[in-house]
Amino acid sequence: MKHLLFVNGCIRGAQSRTLELAHEFLHAYRAKHPDVQVDTVDLNALRLQPLYGDTLAARNDAMGKWDDPMFDLAHQFMEADLVVLAAPFWEGTFPAAMHTYLEHVCVTGLAFVCTDVGYMGQCKADQAVFFTTRGGIYEQGAAVEDDHAAPFLKSVLRMLGIPNLHMIAAEGLDIQGFDAEGAMETARRKAEQLAQEL
Repeated sequence: MKHLLFVNGCIRGAQSRTLELAHEFLHAYRAKHPDVQVDTVDLNALRLQPLYGDTLAARNDAMGKWDDPMFDLAHQFMEADLVVLAAPFWEGTFPAAMHTYLEHVCVTGLAFVCTDVGYMGQCKADQAVFFTTRGGIYEQGAAVEDDHAAPFLKSVLRMLGIPNLHMIAAEGLDIQGFDAEGAMETARRKAEQLAQEL
């Protein structure tokens, strides 16, 4: 049985346009893979705390005791066959909740190891999907260099051993006079198509 991990970083909940795109993909993926097990991590409900000096020290002290509950999120991420992440575009990347989640997943010696030739990721998946929505236009023009979400995710996922990231974005959604619904519909169709291909 395939395990799909859905990391929901859409902190606006049911009002989130990003979540709408992710649900479109998940619905189509389940239709193609009816035996898939979908595990959801709802970051809005999880309320993770970032690592500080004391909590980082506690995690370092627990290194090697991989059955400690503090490593549960890392194990769940590592064991997924496909990882799907969804989060809106905020301040160049995405909400802090997603950054904090990745901080809890990226455990040295567990999710990845350091070698003399670089990082060796320990994750099972070789594909990940990222859904996002943006108020402005960032896929072309001068603002391209202001999108740090996809490059950041690609880098982190490579470190974890997931070499392929597919991104689907609907953008321009907050521009007056822009066909926001048309952009969303295009992204929905892309999500359905990707679900057929994976």
